[in-house]
Amino acid sequence: MKAYIKLFRPINLLLLILTQYLVLFYLIRPILLLSNYDIVVSHFDFAMFVLSNVLLAAAGYAILDYYDITVADASNKDGAESIIPKKKKYMINMVLNTIACLLGFYCAFRVGNFKLGFLPVVISLALFYYSLKYKRQFVTGNIVIGLVVAYAILVVWLFQFFAIKSDPLVFVAAINCFVIISVFVGGMAILAFLITVVRQMVGDIEDREMDKMKGYDTVAVRLGKQKARKIILWISVFTIMLLALAQYELYEDFTTTALYLFVLQIMFIYFLVMLMRAKEKAQYHFLSNFLKIMMLAGLLSTQMLSINF
Repeated sequence: MKAYIKLFRPINLLLLILTQYLVLFYLIRPILLLSNYDIVVSHFDFAMFVLSNVLLAAAGYAILDYYDITVADASNKDGAESIIPKKKKYMINMVLNTIACLLGFYCAFRVGNFKLGFLPVVISLALFYYSLKYKRQFVTGNIVIGLVVAYAILVVWLFQFFAIKSDPLVFVAAINCFVIISVFVGGMAILAFLITVVRQMVGDIEDREMDKMKGYDTVAVRLGKQKARKIILWISVFTIMLLALAQYELYEDFTTTALYLFVLQIMFIYFLVMLMRAKEKAQYHFLSNFLKIMMLAGLLSTQMLSINF
């Protein structure tokens, strides 16, 4: 049982669930209420929607371990890789992806746009090819995972938008809210993308020696630790600047949110200081986990927005 828990990364799955519920109920819903309209997707349908995305993520972790050639595999030592047979991981991936895609088509049917059902199919393929080859490629793997995380935020609004669109009267009445919802959801998705890319690169530095043995062409393997850290530094500085721009735009009407963004900036500065000091693998592992906390802090900004609304 412990091996399966380790395989599915339950903390990451819980973070995904929290993300999608916060985006809907603390960001999208309060803005819709300004026009005296509520979310039109039922709680059951939204739960099925979230379950679909959770199953996609779990399937992605299964296929990642299937293709990940580790020392534990090579030496047949203890670990999730040796306890769970590789064929079973592949089967788990297929079963979970099938259920996730069926749920995706169900949700797409419920919001009146069957084409949306193909989105889970695209994500399942993206995660499959990430495990198969993108993870081993220079930069590509980092960007793919960043886009998948951003998708997990954007898709909440996408499904809600088409659910509203299925009722023309509600759509016309609530249309004034769409721009502001798109701006806030898009901003969160961009922030999640940047933090995820940074976290992936920190992970590349942490696993550099192992990846080098496997023949991976990650940023840390190709450019070395020092250049990889410089890239992380510049991406982080760029993110801090974007947060400053957001504060400037939000300060007049969303003062609480603008002030809250200082928390993220301080966390980024602390992260950069610790990154420059990091030398051991354990220190990079700490930074990787710290970036998860930063992601959670970014998600909690939705509560600050709900206070403003």
